[in-house]
Amino acid sequence: MVAFSISDVGLALRRRWRWLAGLAFAFTSYTLAGFFLVPWLAKSTIESYVREDLGRQITIGELTFNPFTFASDVRNFSLSEADGSPIASFDLLRINFQLSSIFNRAWTFAEVRLDAPQLRVLVAADGSLNLAKLVPPSTEPEPAEPAGVPALRIGTLAVHAGRVAFDDETRGRPFNATLTPIEFTLADFRTDPDFQNVYQFAASTLAGERVTWSGQFSVQPLGSAGKFAINALKAATITGYLQDALPFDVPSGSVDLEGEYVATVAANFDIVIRLPTVKLSEFSIAPRGVNGAPTWVTLPAVQIAHTTFSLAERKLAIGTIDVENAKVDVAREADGQISLMRLAATPPPAGAAPAAQPAAAAGSTSPSFDVSVGTIQVRGATVAMEDRAVQPAVTFNVTPIAATISGYSMAPNTTLKVDVSAGIGAGRVAAQGDVKMDPLNANLALNVTDFELPQLQPYIAGATAMRLTSGRVSTTSKLVIAAAPERGQSPVQFSGDVTIAALATIAANQDFIKWDQLRLTGIDYRQGPDRLNIARVEATKPYGRVVITADQTLNVATVLTAPDRAAAPARPTQPAPARAQPQQQSMPMQIGTVVITDGTANFSDFSIQPNFSAQIMALGGTVTGLSSAANSRAQVKLNGNVDQYAPVDITGTVNLLSAAVYTDLALNFRNMELTSFNPYSGKYAGYNISKGKLTTELKYKVDNRKLDAQHHVVLDQLEFGAATNSKDAVPLPVRLAVALLKDRDGVIDLNLPVSGSLDDPQFRVGPIIWQAFVGLLTKIVTAPFALIGSLFGGGEDLQYIEFTAGSPTLAPAQAERLTTLAKGLAERPQLRLDIPLQTLTPADDTALAEATYDEMVEPMLAAIPADAPDAAQRRLTALAAVYQQQTGAPPAYPVAATGPMDAMTAMGAMPPPPDPAALESNMAFVEKALRERITVTQAARDALARARADAVQAAVLANTQVDPQRVFRSERTSGAGDMGNARMELKLE
Repeated sequence: MVAFSISDVGLALRRRWRWLAGLAFAFTSYTLAGFFLVPWLAKSTIESYVREDLGRQITIGELTFNPFTFASDVRNFSLSEADGSPIASFDLLRINFQLSSIFNRAWTFAEVRLDAPQLRVLVAADGSLNLAKLVPPSTEPEPAEPAGVPALRIGTLAVHAGRVAFDDETRGRPFNATLTPIEFTLADFRTDPDFQNVYQFAASTLAGERVTWSGQFSVQPLGSAGKFAINALKAATITGYLQDALPFDVPSGSVDLEGEYVATVAANFDIVIRLPTVKLSEFSIAPRGVNGAPTWVTLPAVQIAHTTFSLAERKLAIGTIDVENAKVDVAREADGQISLMRLAATPPPAGAAPAAQPAAAAGSTSPSFDVSVGTIQVRGATVAMEDRAVQPAVTFNVTPIAATISGYSMAPNTTLKVDVSAGIGAGRVAAQGDVKMDPLNANLALNVTDFELPQLQPYIAGATAMRLTSGRVSTTSKLVIAAAPERGQSPVQFSGDVTIAALATIAANQDFIKWDQLRLTGIDYRQGPDRLNIARVEATKPYGRVVITADQTLNVATVLTAPDRAAAPARPTQPAPARAQPQQQSMPMQIGTVVITDGTANFSDFSIQPNFSAQIMALGGTVTGLSSAANSRAQVKLNGNVDQYAPVDITGTVNLLSAAVYTDLALNFRNMELTSFNPYSGKYAGYNISKGKLTTELKYKVDNRKLDAQHHVVLDQLEFGAATNSKDAVPLPVRLAVALLKDRDGVIDLNLPVSGSLDDPQFRVGPIIWQAFVGLLTKIVTAPFALIGSLFGGGEDLQYIEFTAGSPTLAPAQAERLTTLAKGLAERPQLRLDIPLQTLTPADDTALAEATYDEMVEPMLAAIPADAPDAAQRRLTALAAVYQQQTGAPPAYPVAATGPMDAMTAMGAMPPPPDPAALESNMAFVEKALRERITVTQAARDALARARADAVQAAVLANTQVDPQRVFRSERTSGAGDMGNARMELKLE
């Protein structure tokens, strides 16, 4: 047993009291320090640091610390710049530290709570961030190795009713955005390895945009996975921030999206994002910086589904893109620029230096992103196109557009499936098939239905003077394009059928070219080398109008010439020096069969007065085997009517696409009314035609550019009417030519051959035919008897009839000529024969004088007995008797004879024989004296000339088929002939 004394007890009590008192003092001191000193020190330290070290202003309404719960509250906190502009503030910050940190071996907080925080994030014009200035520069060296992650636990981390104001003054226009209210919750946060921390975040903007974000993340390793959603994100917010970074404006639109992500940070950062849906609503795109500019692209509804993004795999995969009721306005400006190109790139402001490229970019070997889209679906789209480069501007409204594009990828050798259709006016265009992007390869089936051609009129007006009033194009075809064709493959292939229906064009307010239907089937076009094959061409009721205008220009050349070139005055140009040009090979073409049904062609010539018009009607037939190959031969068989009652047919073989290589065609025109050609007859022949028919057989043969043309022309019952006094008429007696050519049945049968080389620049078929015709007429009218002679024998000598001097008697050869001429006159009933009445020559006077001399001497000589002993003496006796009759006295002989020889002596006894020399001299003397007394009278001459004309007339009219009224005798003189003969020159009229 131990005994305690009072003193011992007292001592013990005093000791306990001192301990309790010390404990109470310590508790009180701790309590006072915790509740008052710590908050005061913390507040004053913070305020001093902010003011002195950071140069900012700070206000802390209340700072409390509970030393027992280790909970600290900061209320009504405000941080601002030196000028008073706010930086951050909050109503309450509560931090509740836990002593369990000791047991957990981690900094443990039961709660971290922030109420009504407000934060202003300011990016100044110089690019500096206001929050970055709150951290003073560190003077501590960087650690060699990064510090480890401290152990930390937070039971609840929450932000309530937060607000963040973001200002960016680096933009051309300051950008402002505010997120409020912001709600954030993080429960049971730990930095333990592989611990998943669960969080939730929600925020809205003043514009009604909302962001939600929830998921989990780990600190060791750093990574996160979760879900997020953005609702009603305004396009104005996006463009307001990006501003000049976008080459276009987005006046309206909103984005809604939701998705999930997985982010990991290990050796390399990786993030995988999956977006089940992305919706774009009421988006519009307009040119940037143009006040009041119309929207060029409108997207009422775009939905993007099943999108996956992987940074590590560098892959963006989109499942589907659905575009509904989109509208695109596109224009080609007057300078040829496409308006939408302004949405893709905008040049930098004047004077701005080009942006520097990162140095690593040039040598970067990072693989590009693989972008793929499963399906792009477009429904109900509209494209409004306007071409302002032509006048008037052309507008096309392409709607509705439906398109499905599948299998897009940036990977090489990717093939797209394409199915596109669109309406253009009353027509529709569709394309289906496969398209490979790199290199470009396409295999498409094309279908065009009733595309209205008049929509292209402004383009036609810019290239021609033709107005297209109607026409529809339809095609069922296939298009193959290969940017890098394999060996033997064509870069472009087009095959199929094309139909152009109800085409009508107008030129000079009249029909120009039109048809009911033009159908091309079996088209096969290939490029590289180019070639074109068409199996069949069918033209139903084709019509063409060819006009020669008043200035002798062809309407086809005028109509198909651009108006600006046609109006431009011709300017003389200096001929360029000739140089060898490489011969270009024309594209090989083949057309199996051309079928023409009920065609019409109208020809008018306004270069003559009156105007000429003709029409080919009911033109039909076929052309088979057309080809541009040099050895090809196309069979032509066409027929029709000229002005309804004159049949025409064209038959033969031809290389129509290379007609200069080979042509063998026959063109036959029958029963054509010659009165239709009065405008030409009046102008070039000088007479109108009163009646007649024309039949022609034209044959053209070209072999290796050598032409051999035969023109067989038959004119039946051609009769000329009144003269036109045309200054352009050929200077020939046309009526005579017609009379010479027309046979007894009233038919003119002509053959006009023409030959030459098509390589001769001076060789033109039309002018040469006309020259041949004029040459024929010239030859006929200048040598009409040659024509008669060639037709009926006798040659050119038929024009001349020769008489012996002084004689009107026709020699047998001359009579034969006249018989031939009479036959020709019988066969040419319109010809008239002109016989001259004055066919005389000087030799005729001599012959007539000689005949008179004989008429005086011969009777006297006959009266002398024939038994006279000497013939010379007998003749001298007769001459002396005639002399005495003429003079009344005997001749005075120059030489003495044997005795006087008067007439009585001559009649009686004869004297002795005279001297022969004297006899001859006296006889010559008397003959000369008698001849000198003879004078040829004009009556004798006229009688001889008329006798000759009578002889010729009688010989011609011996042919009873020659009407005497066609044989005339005229007072004209003929010249001398050969050998002193008298040559009569006949004329035909």
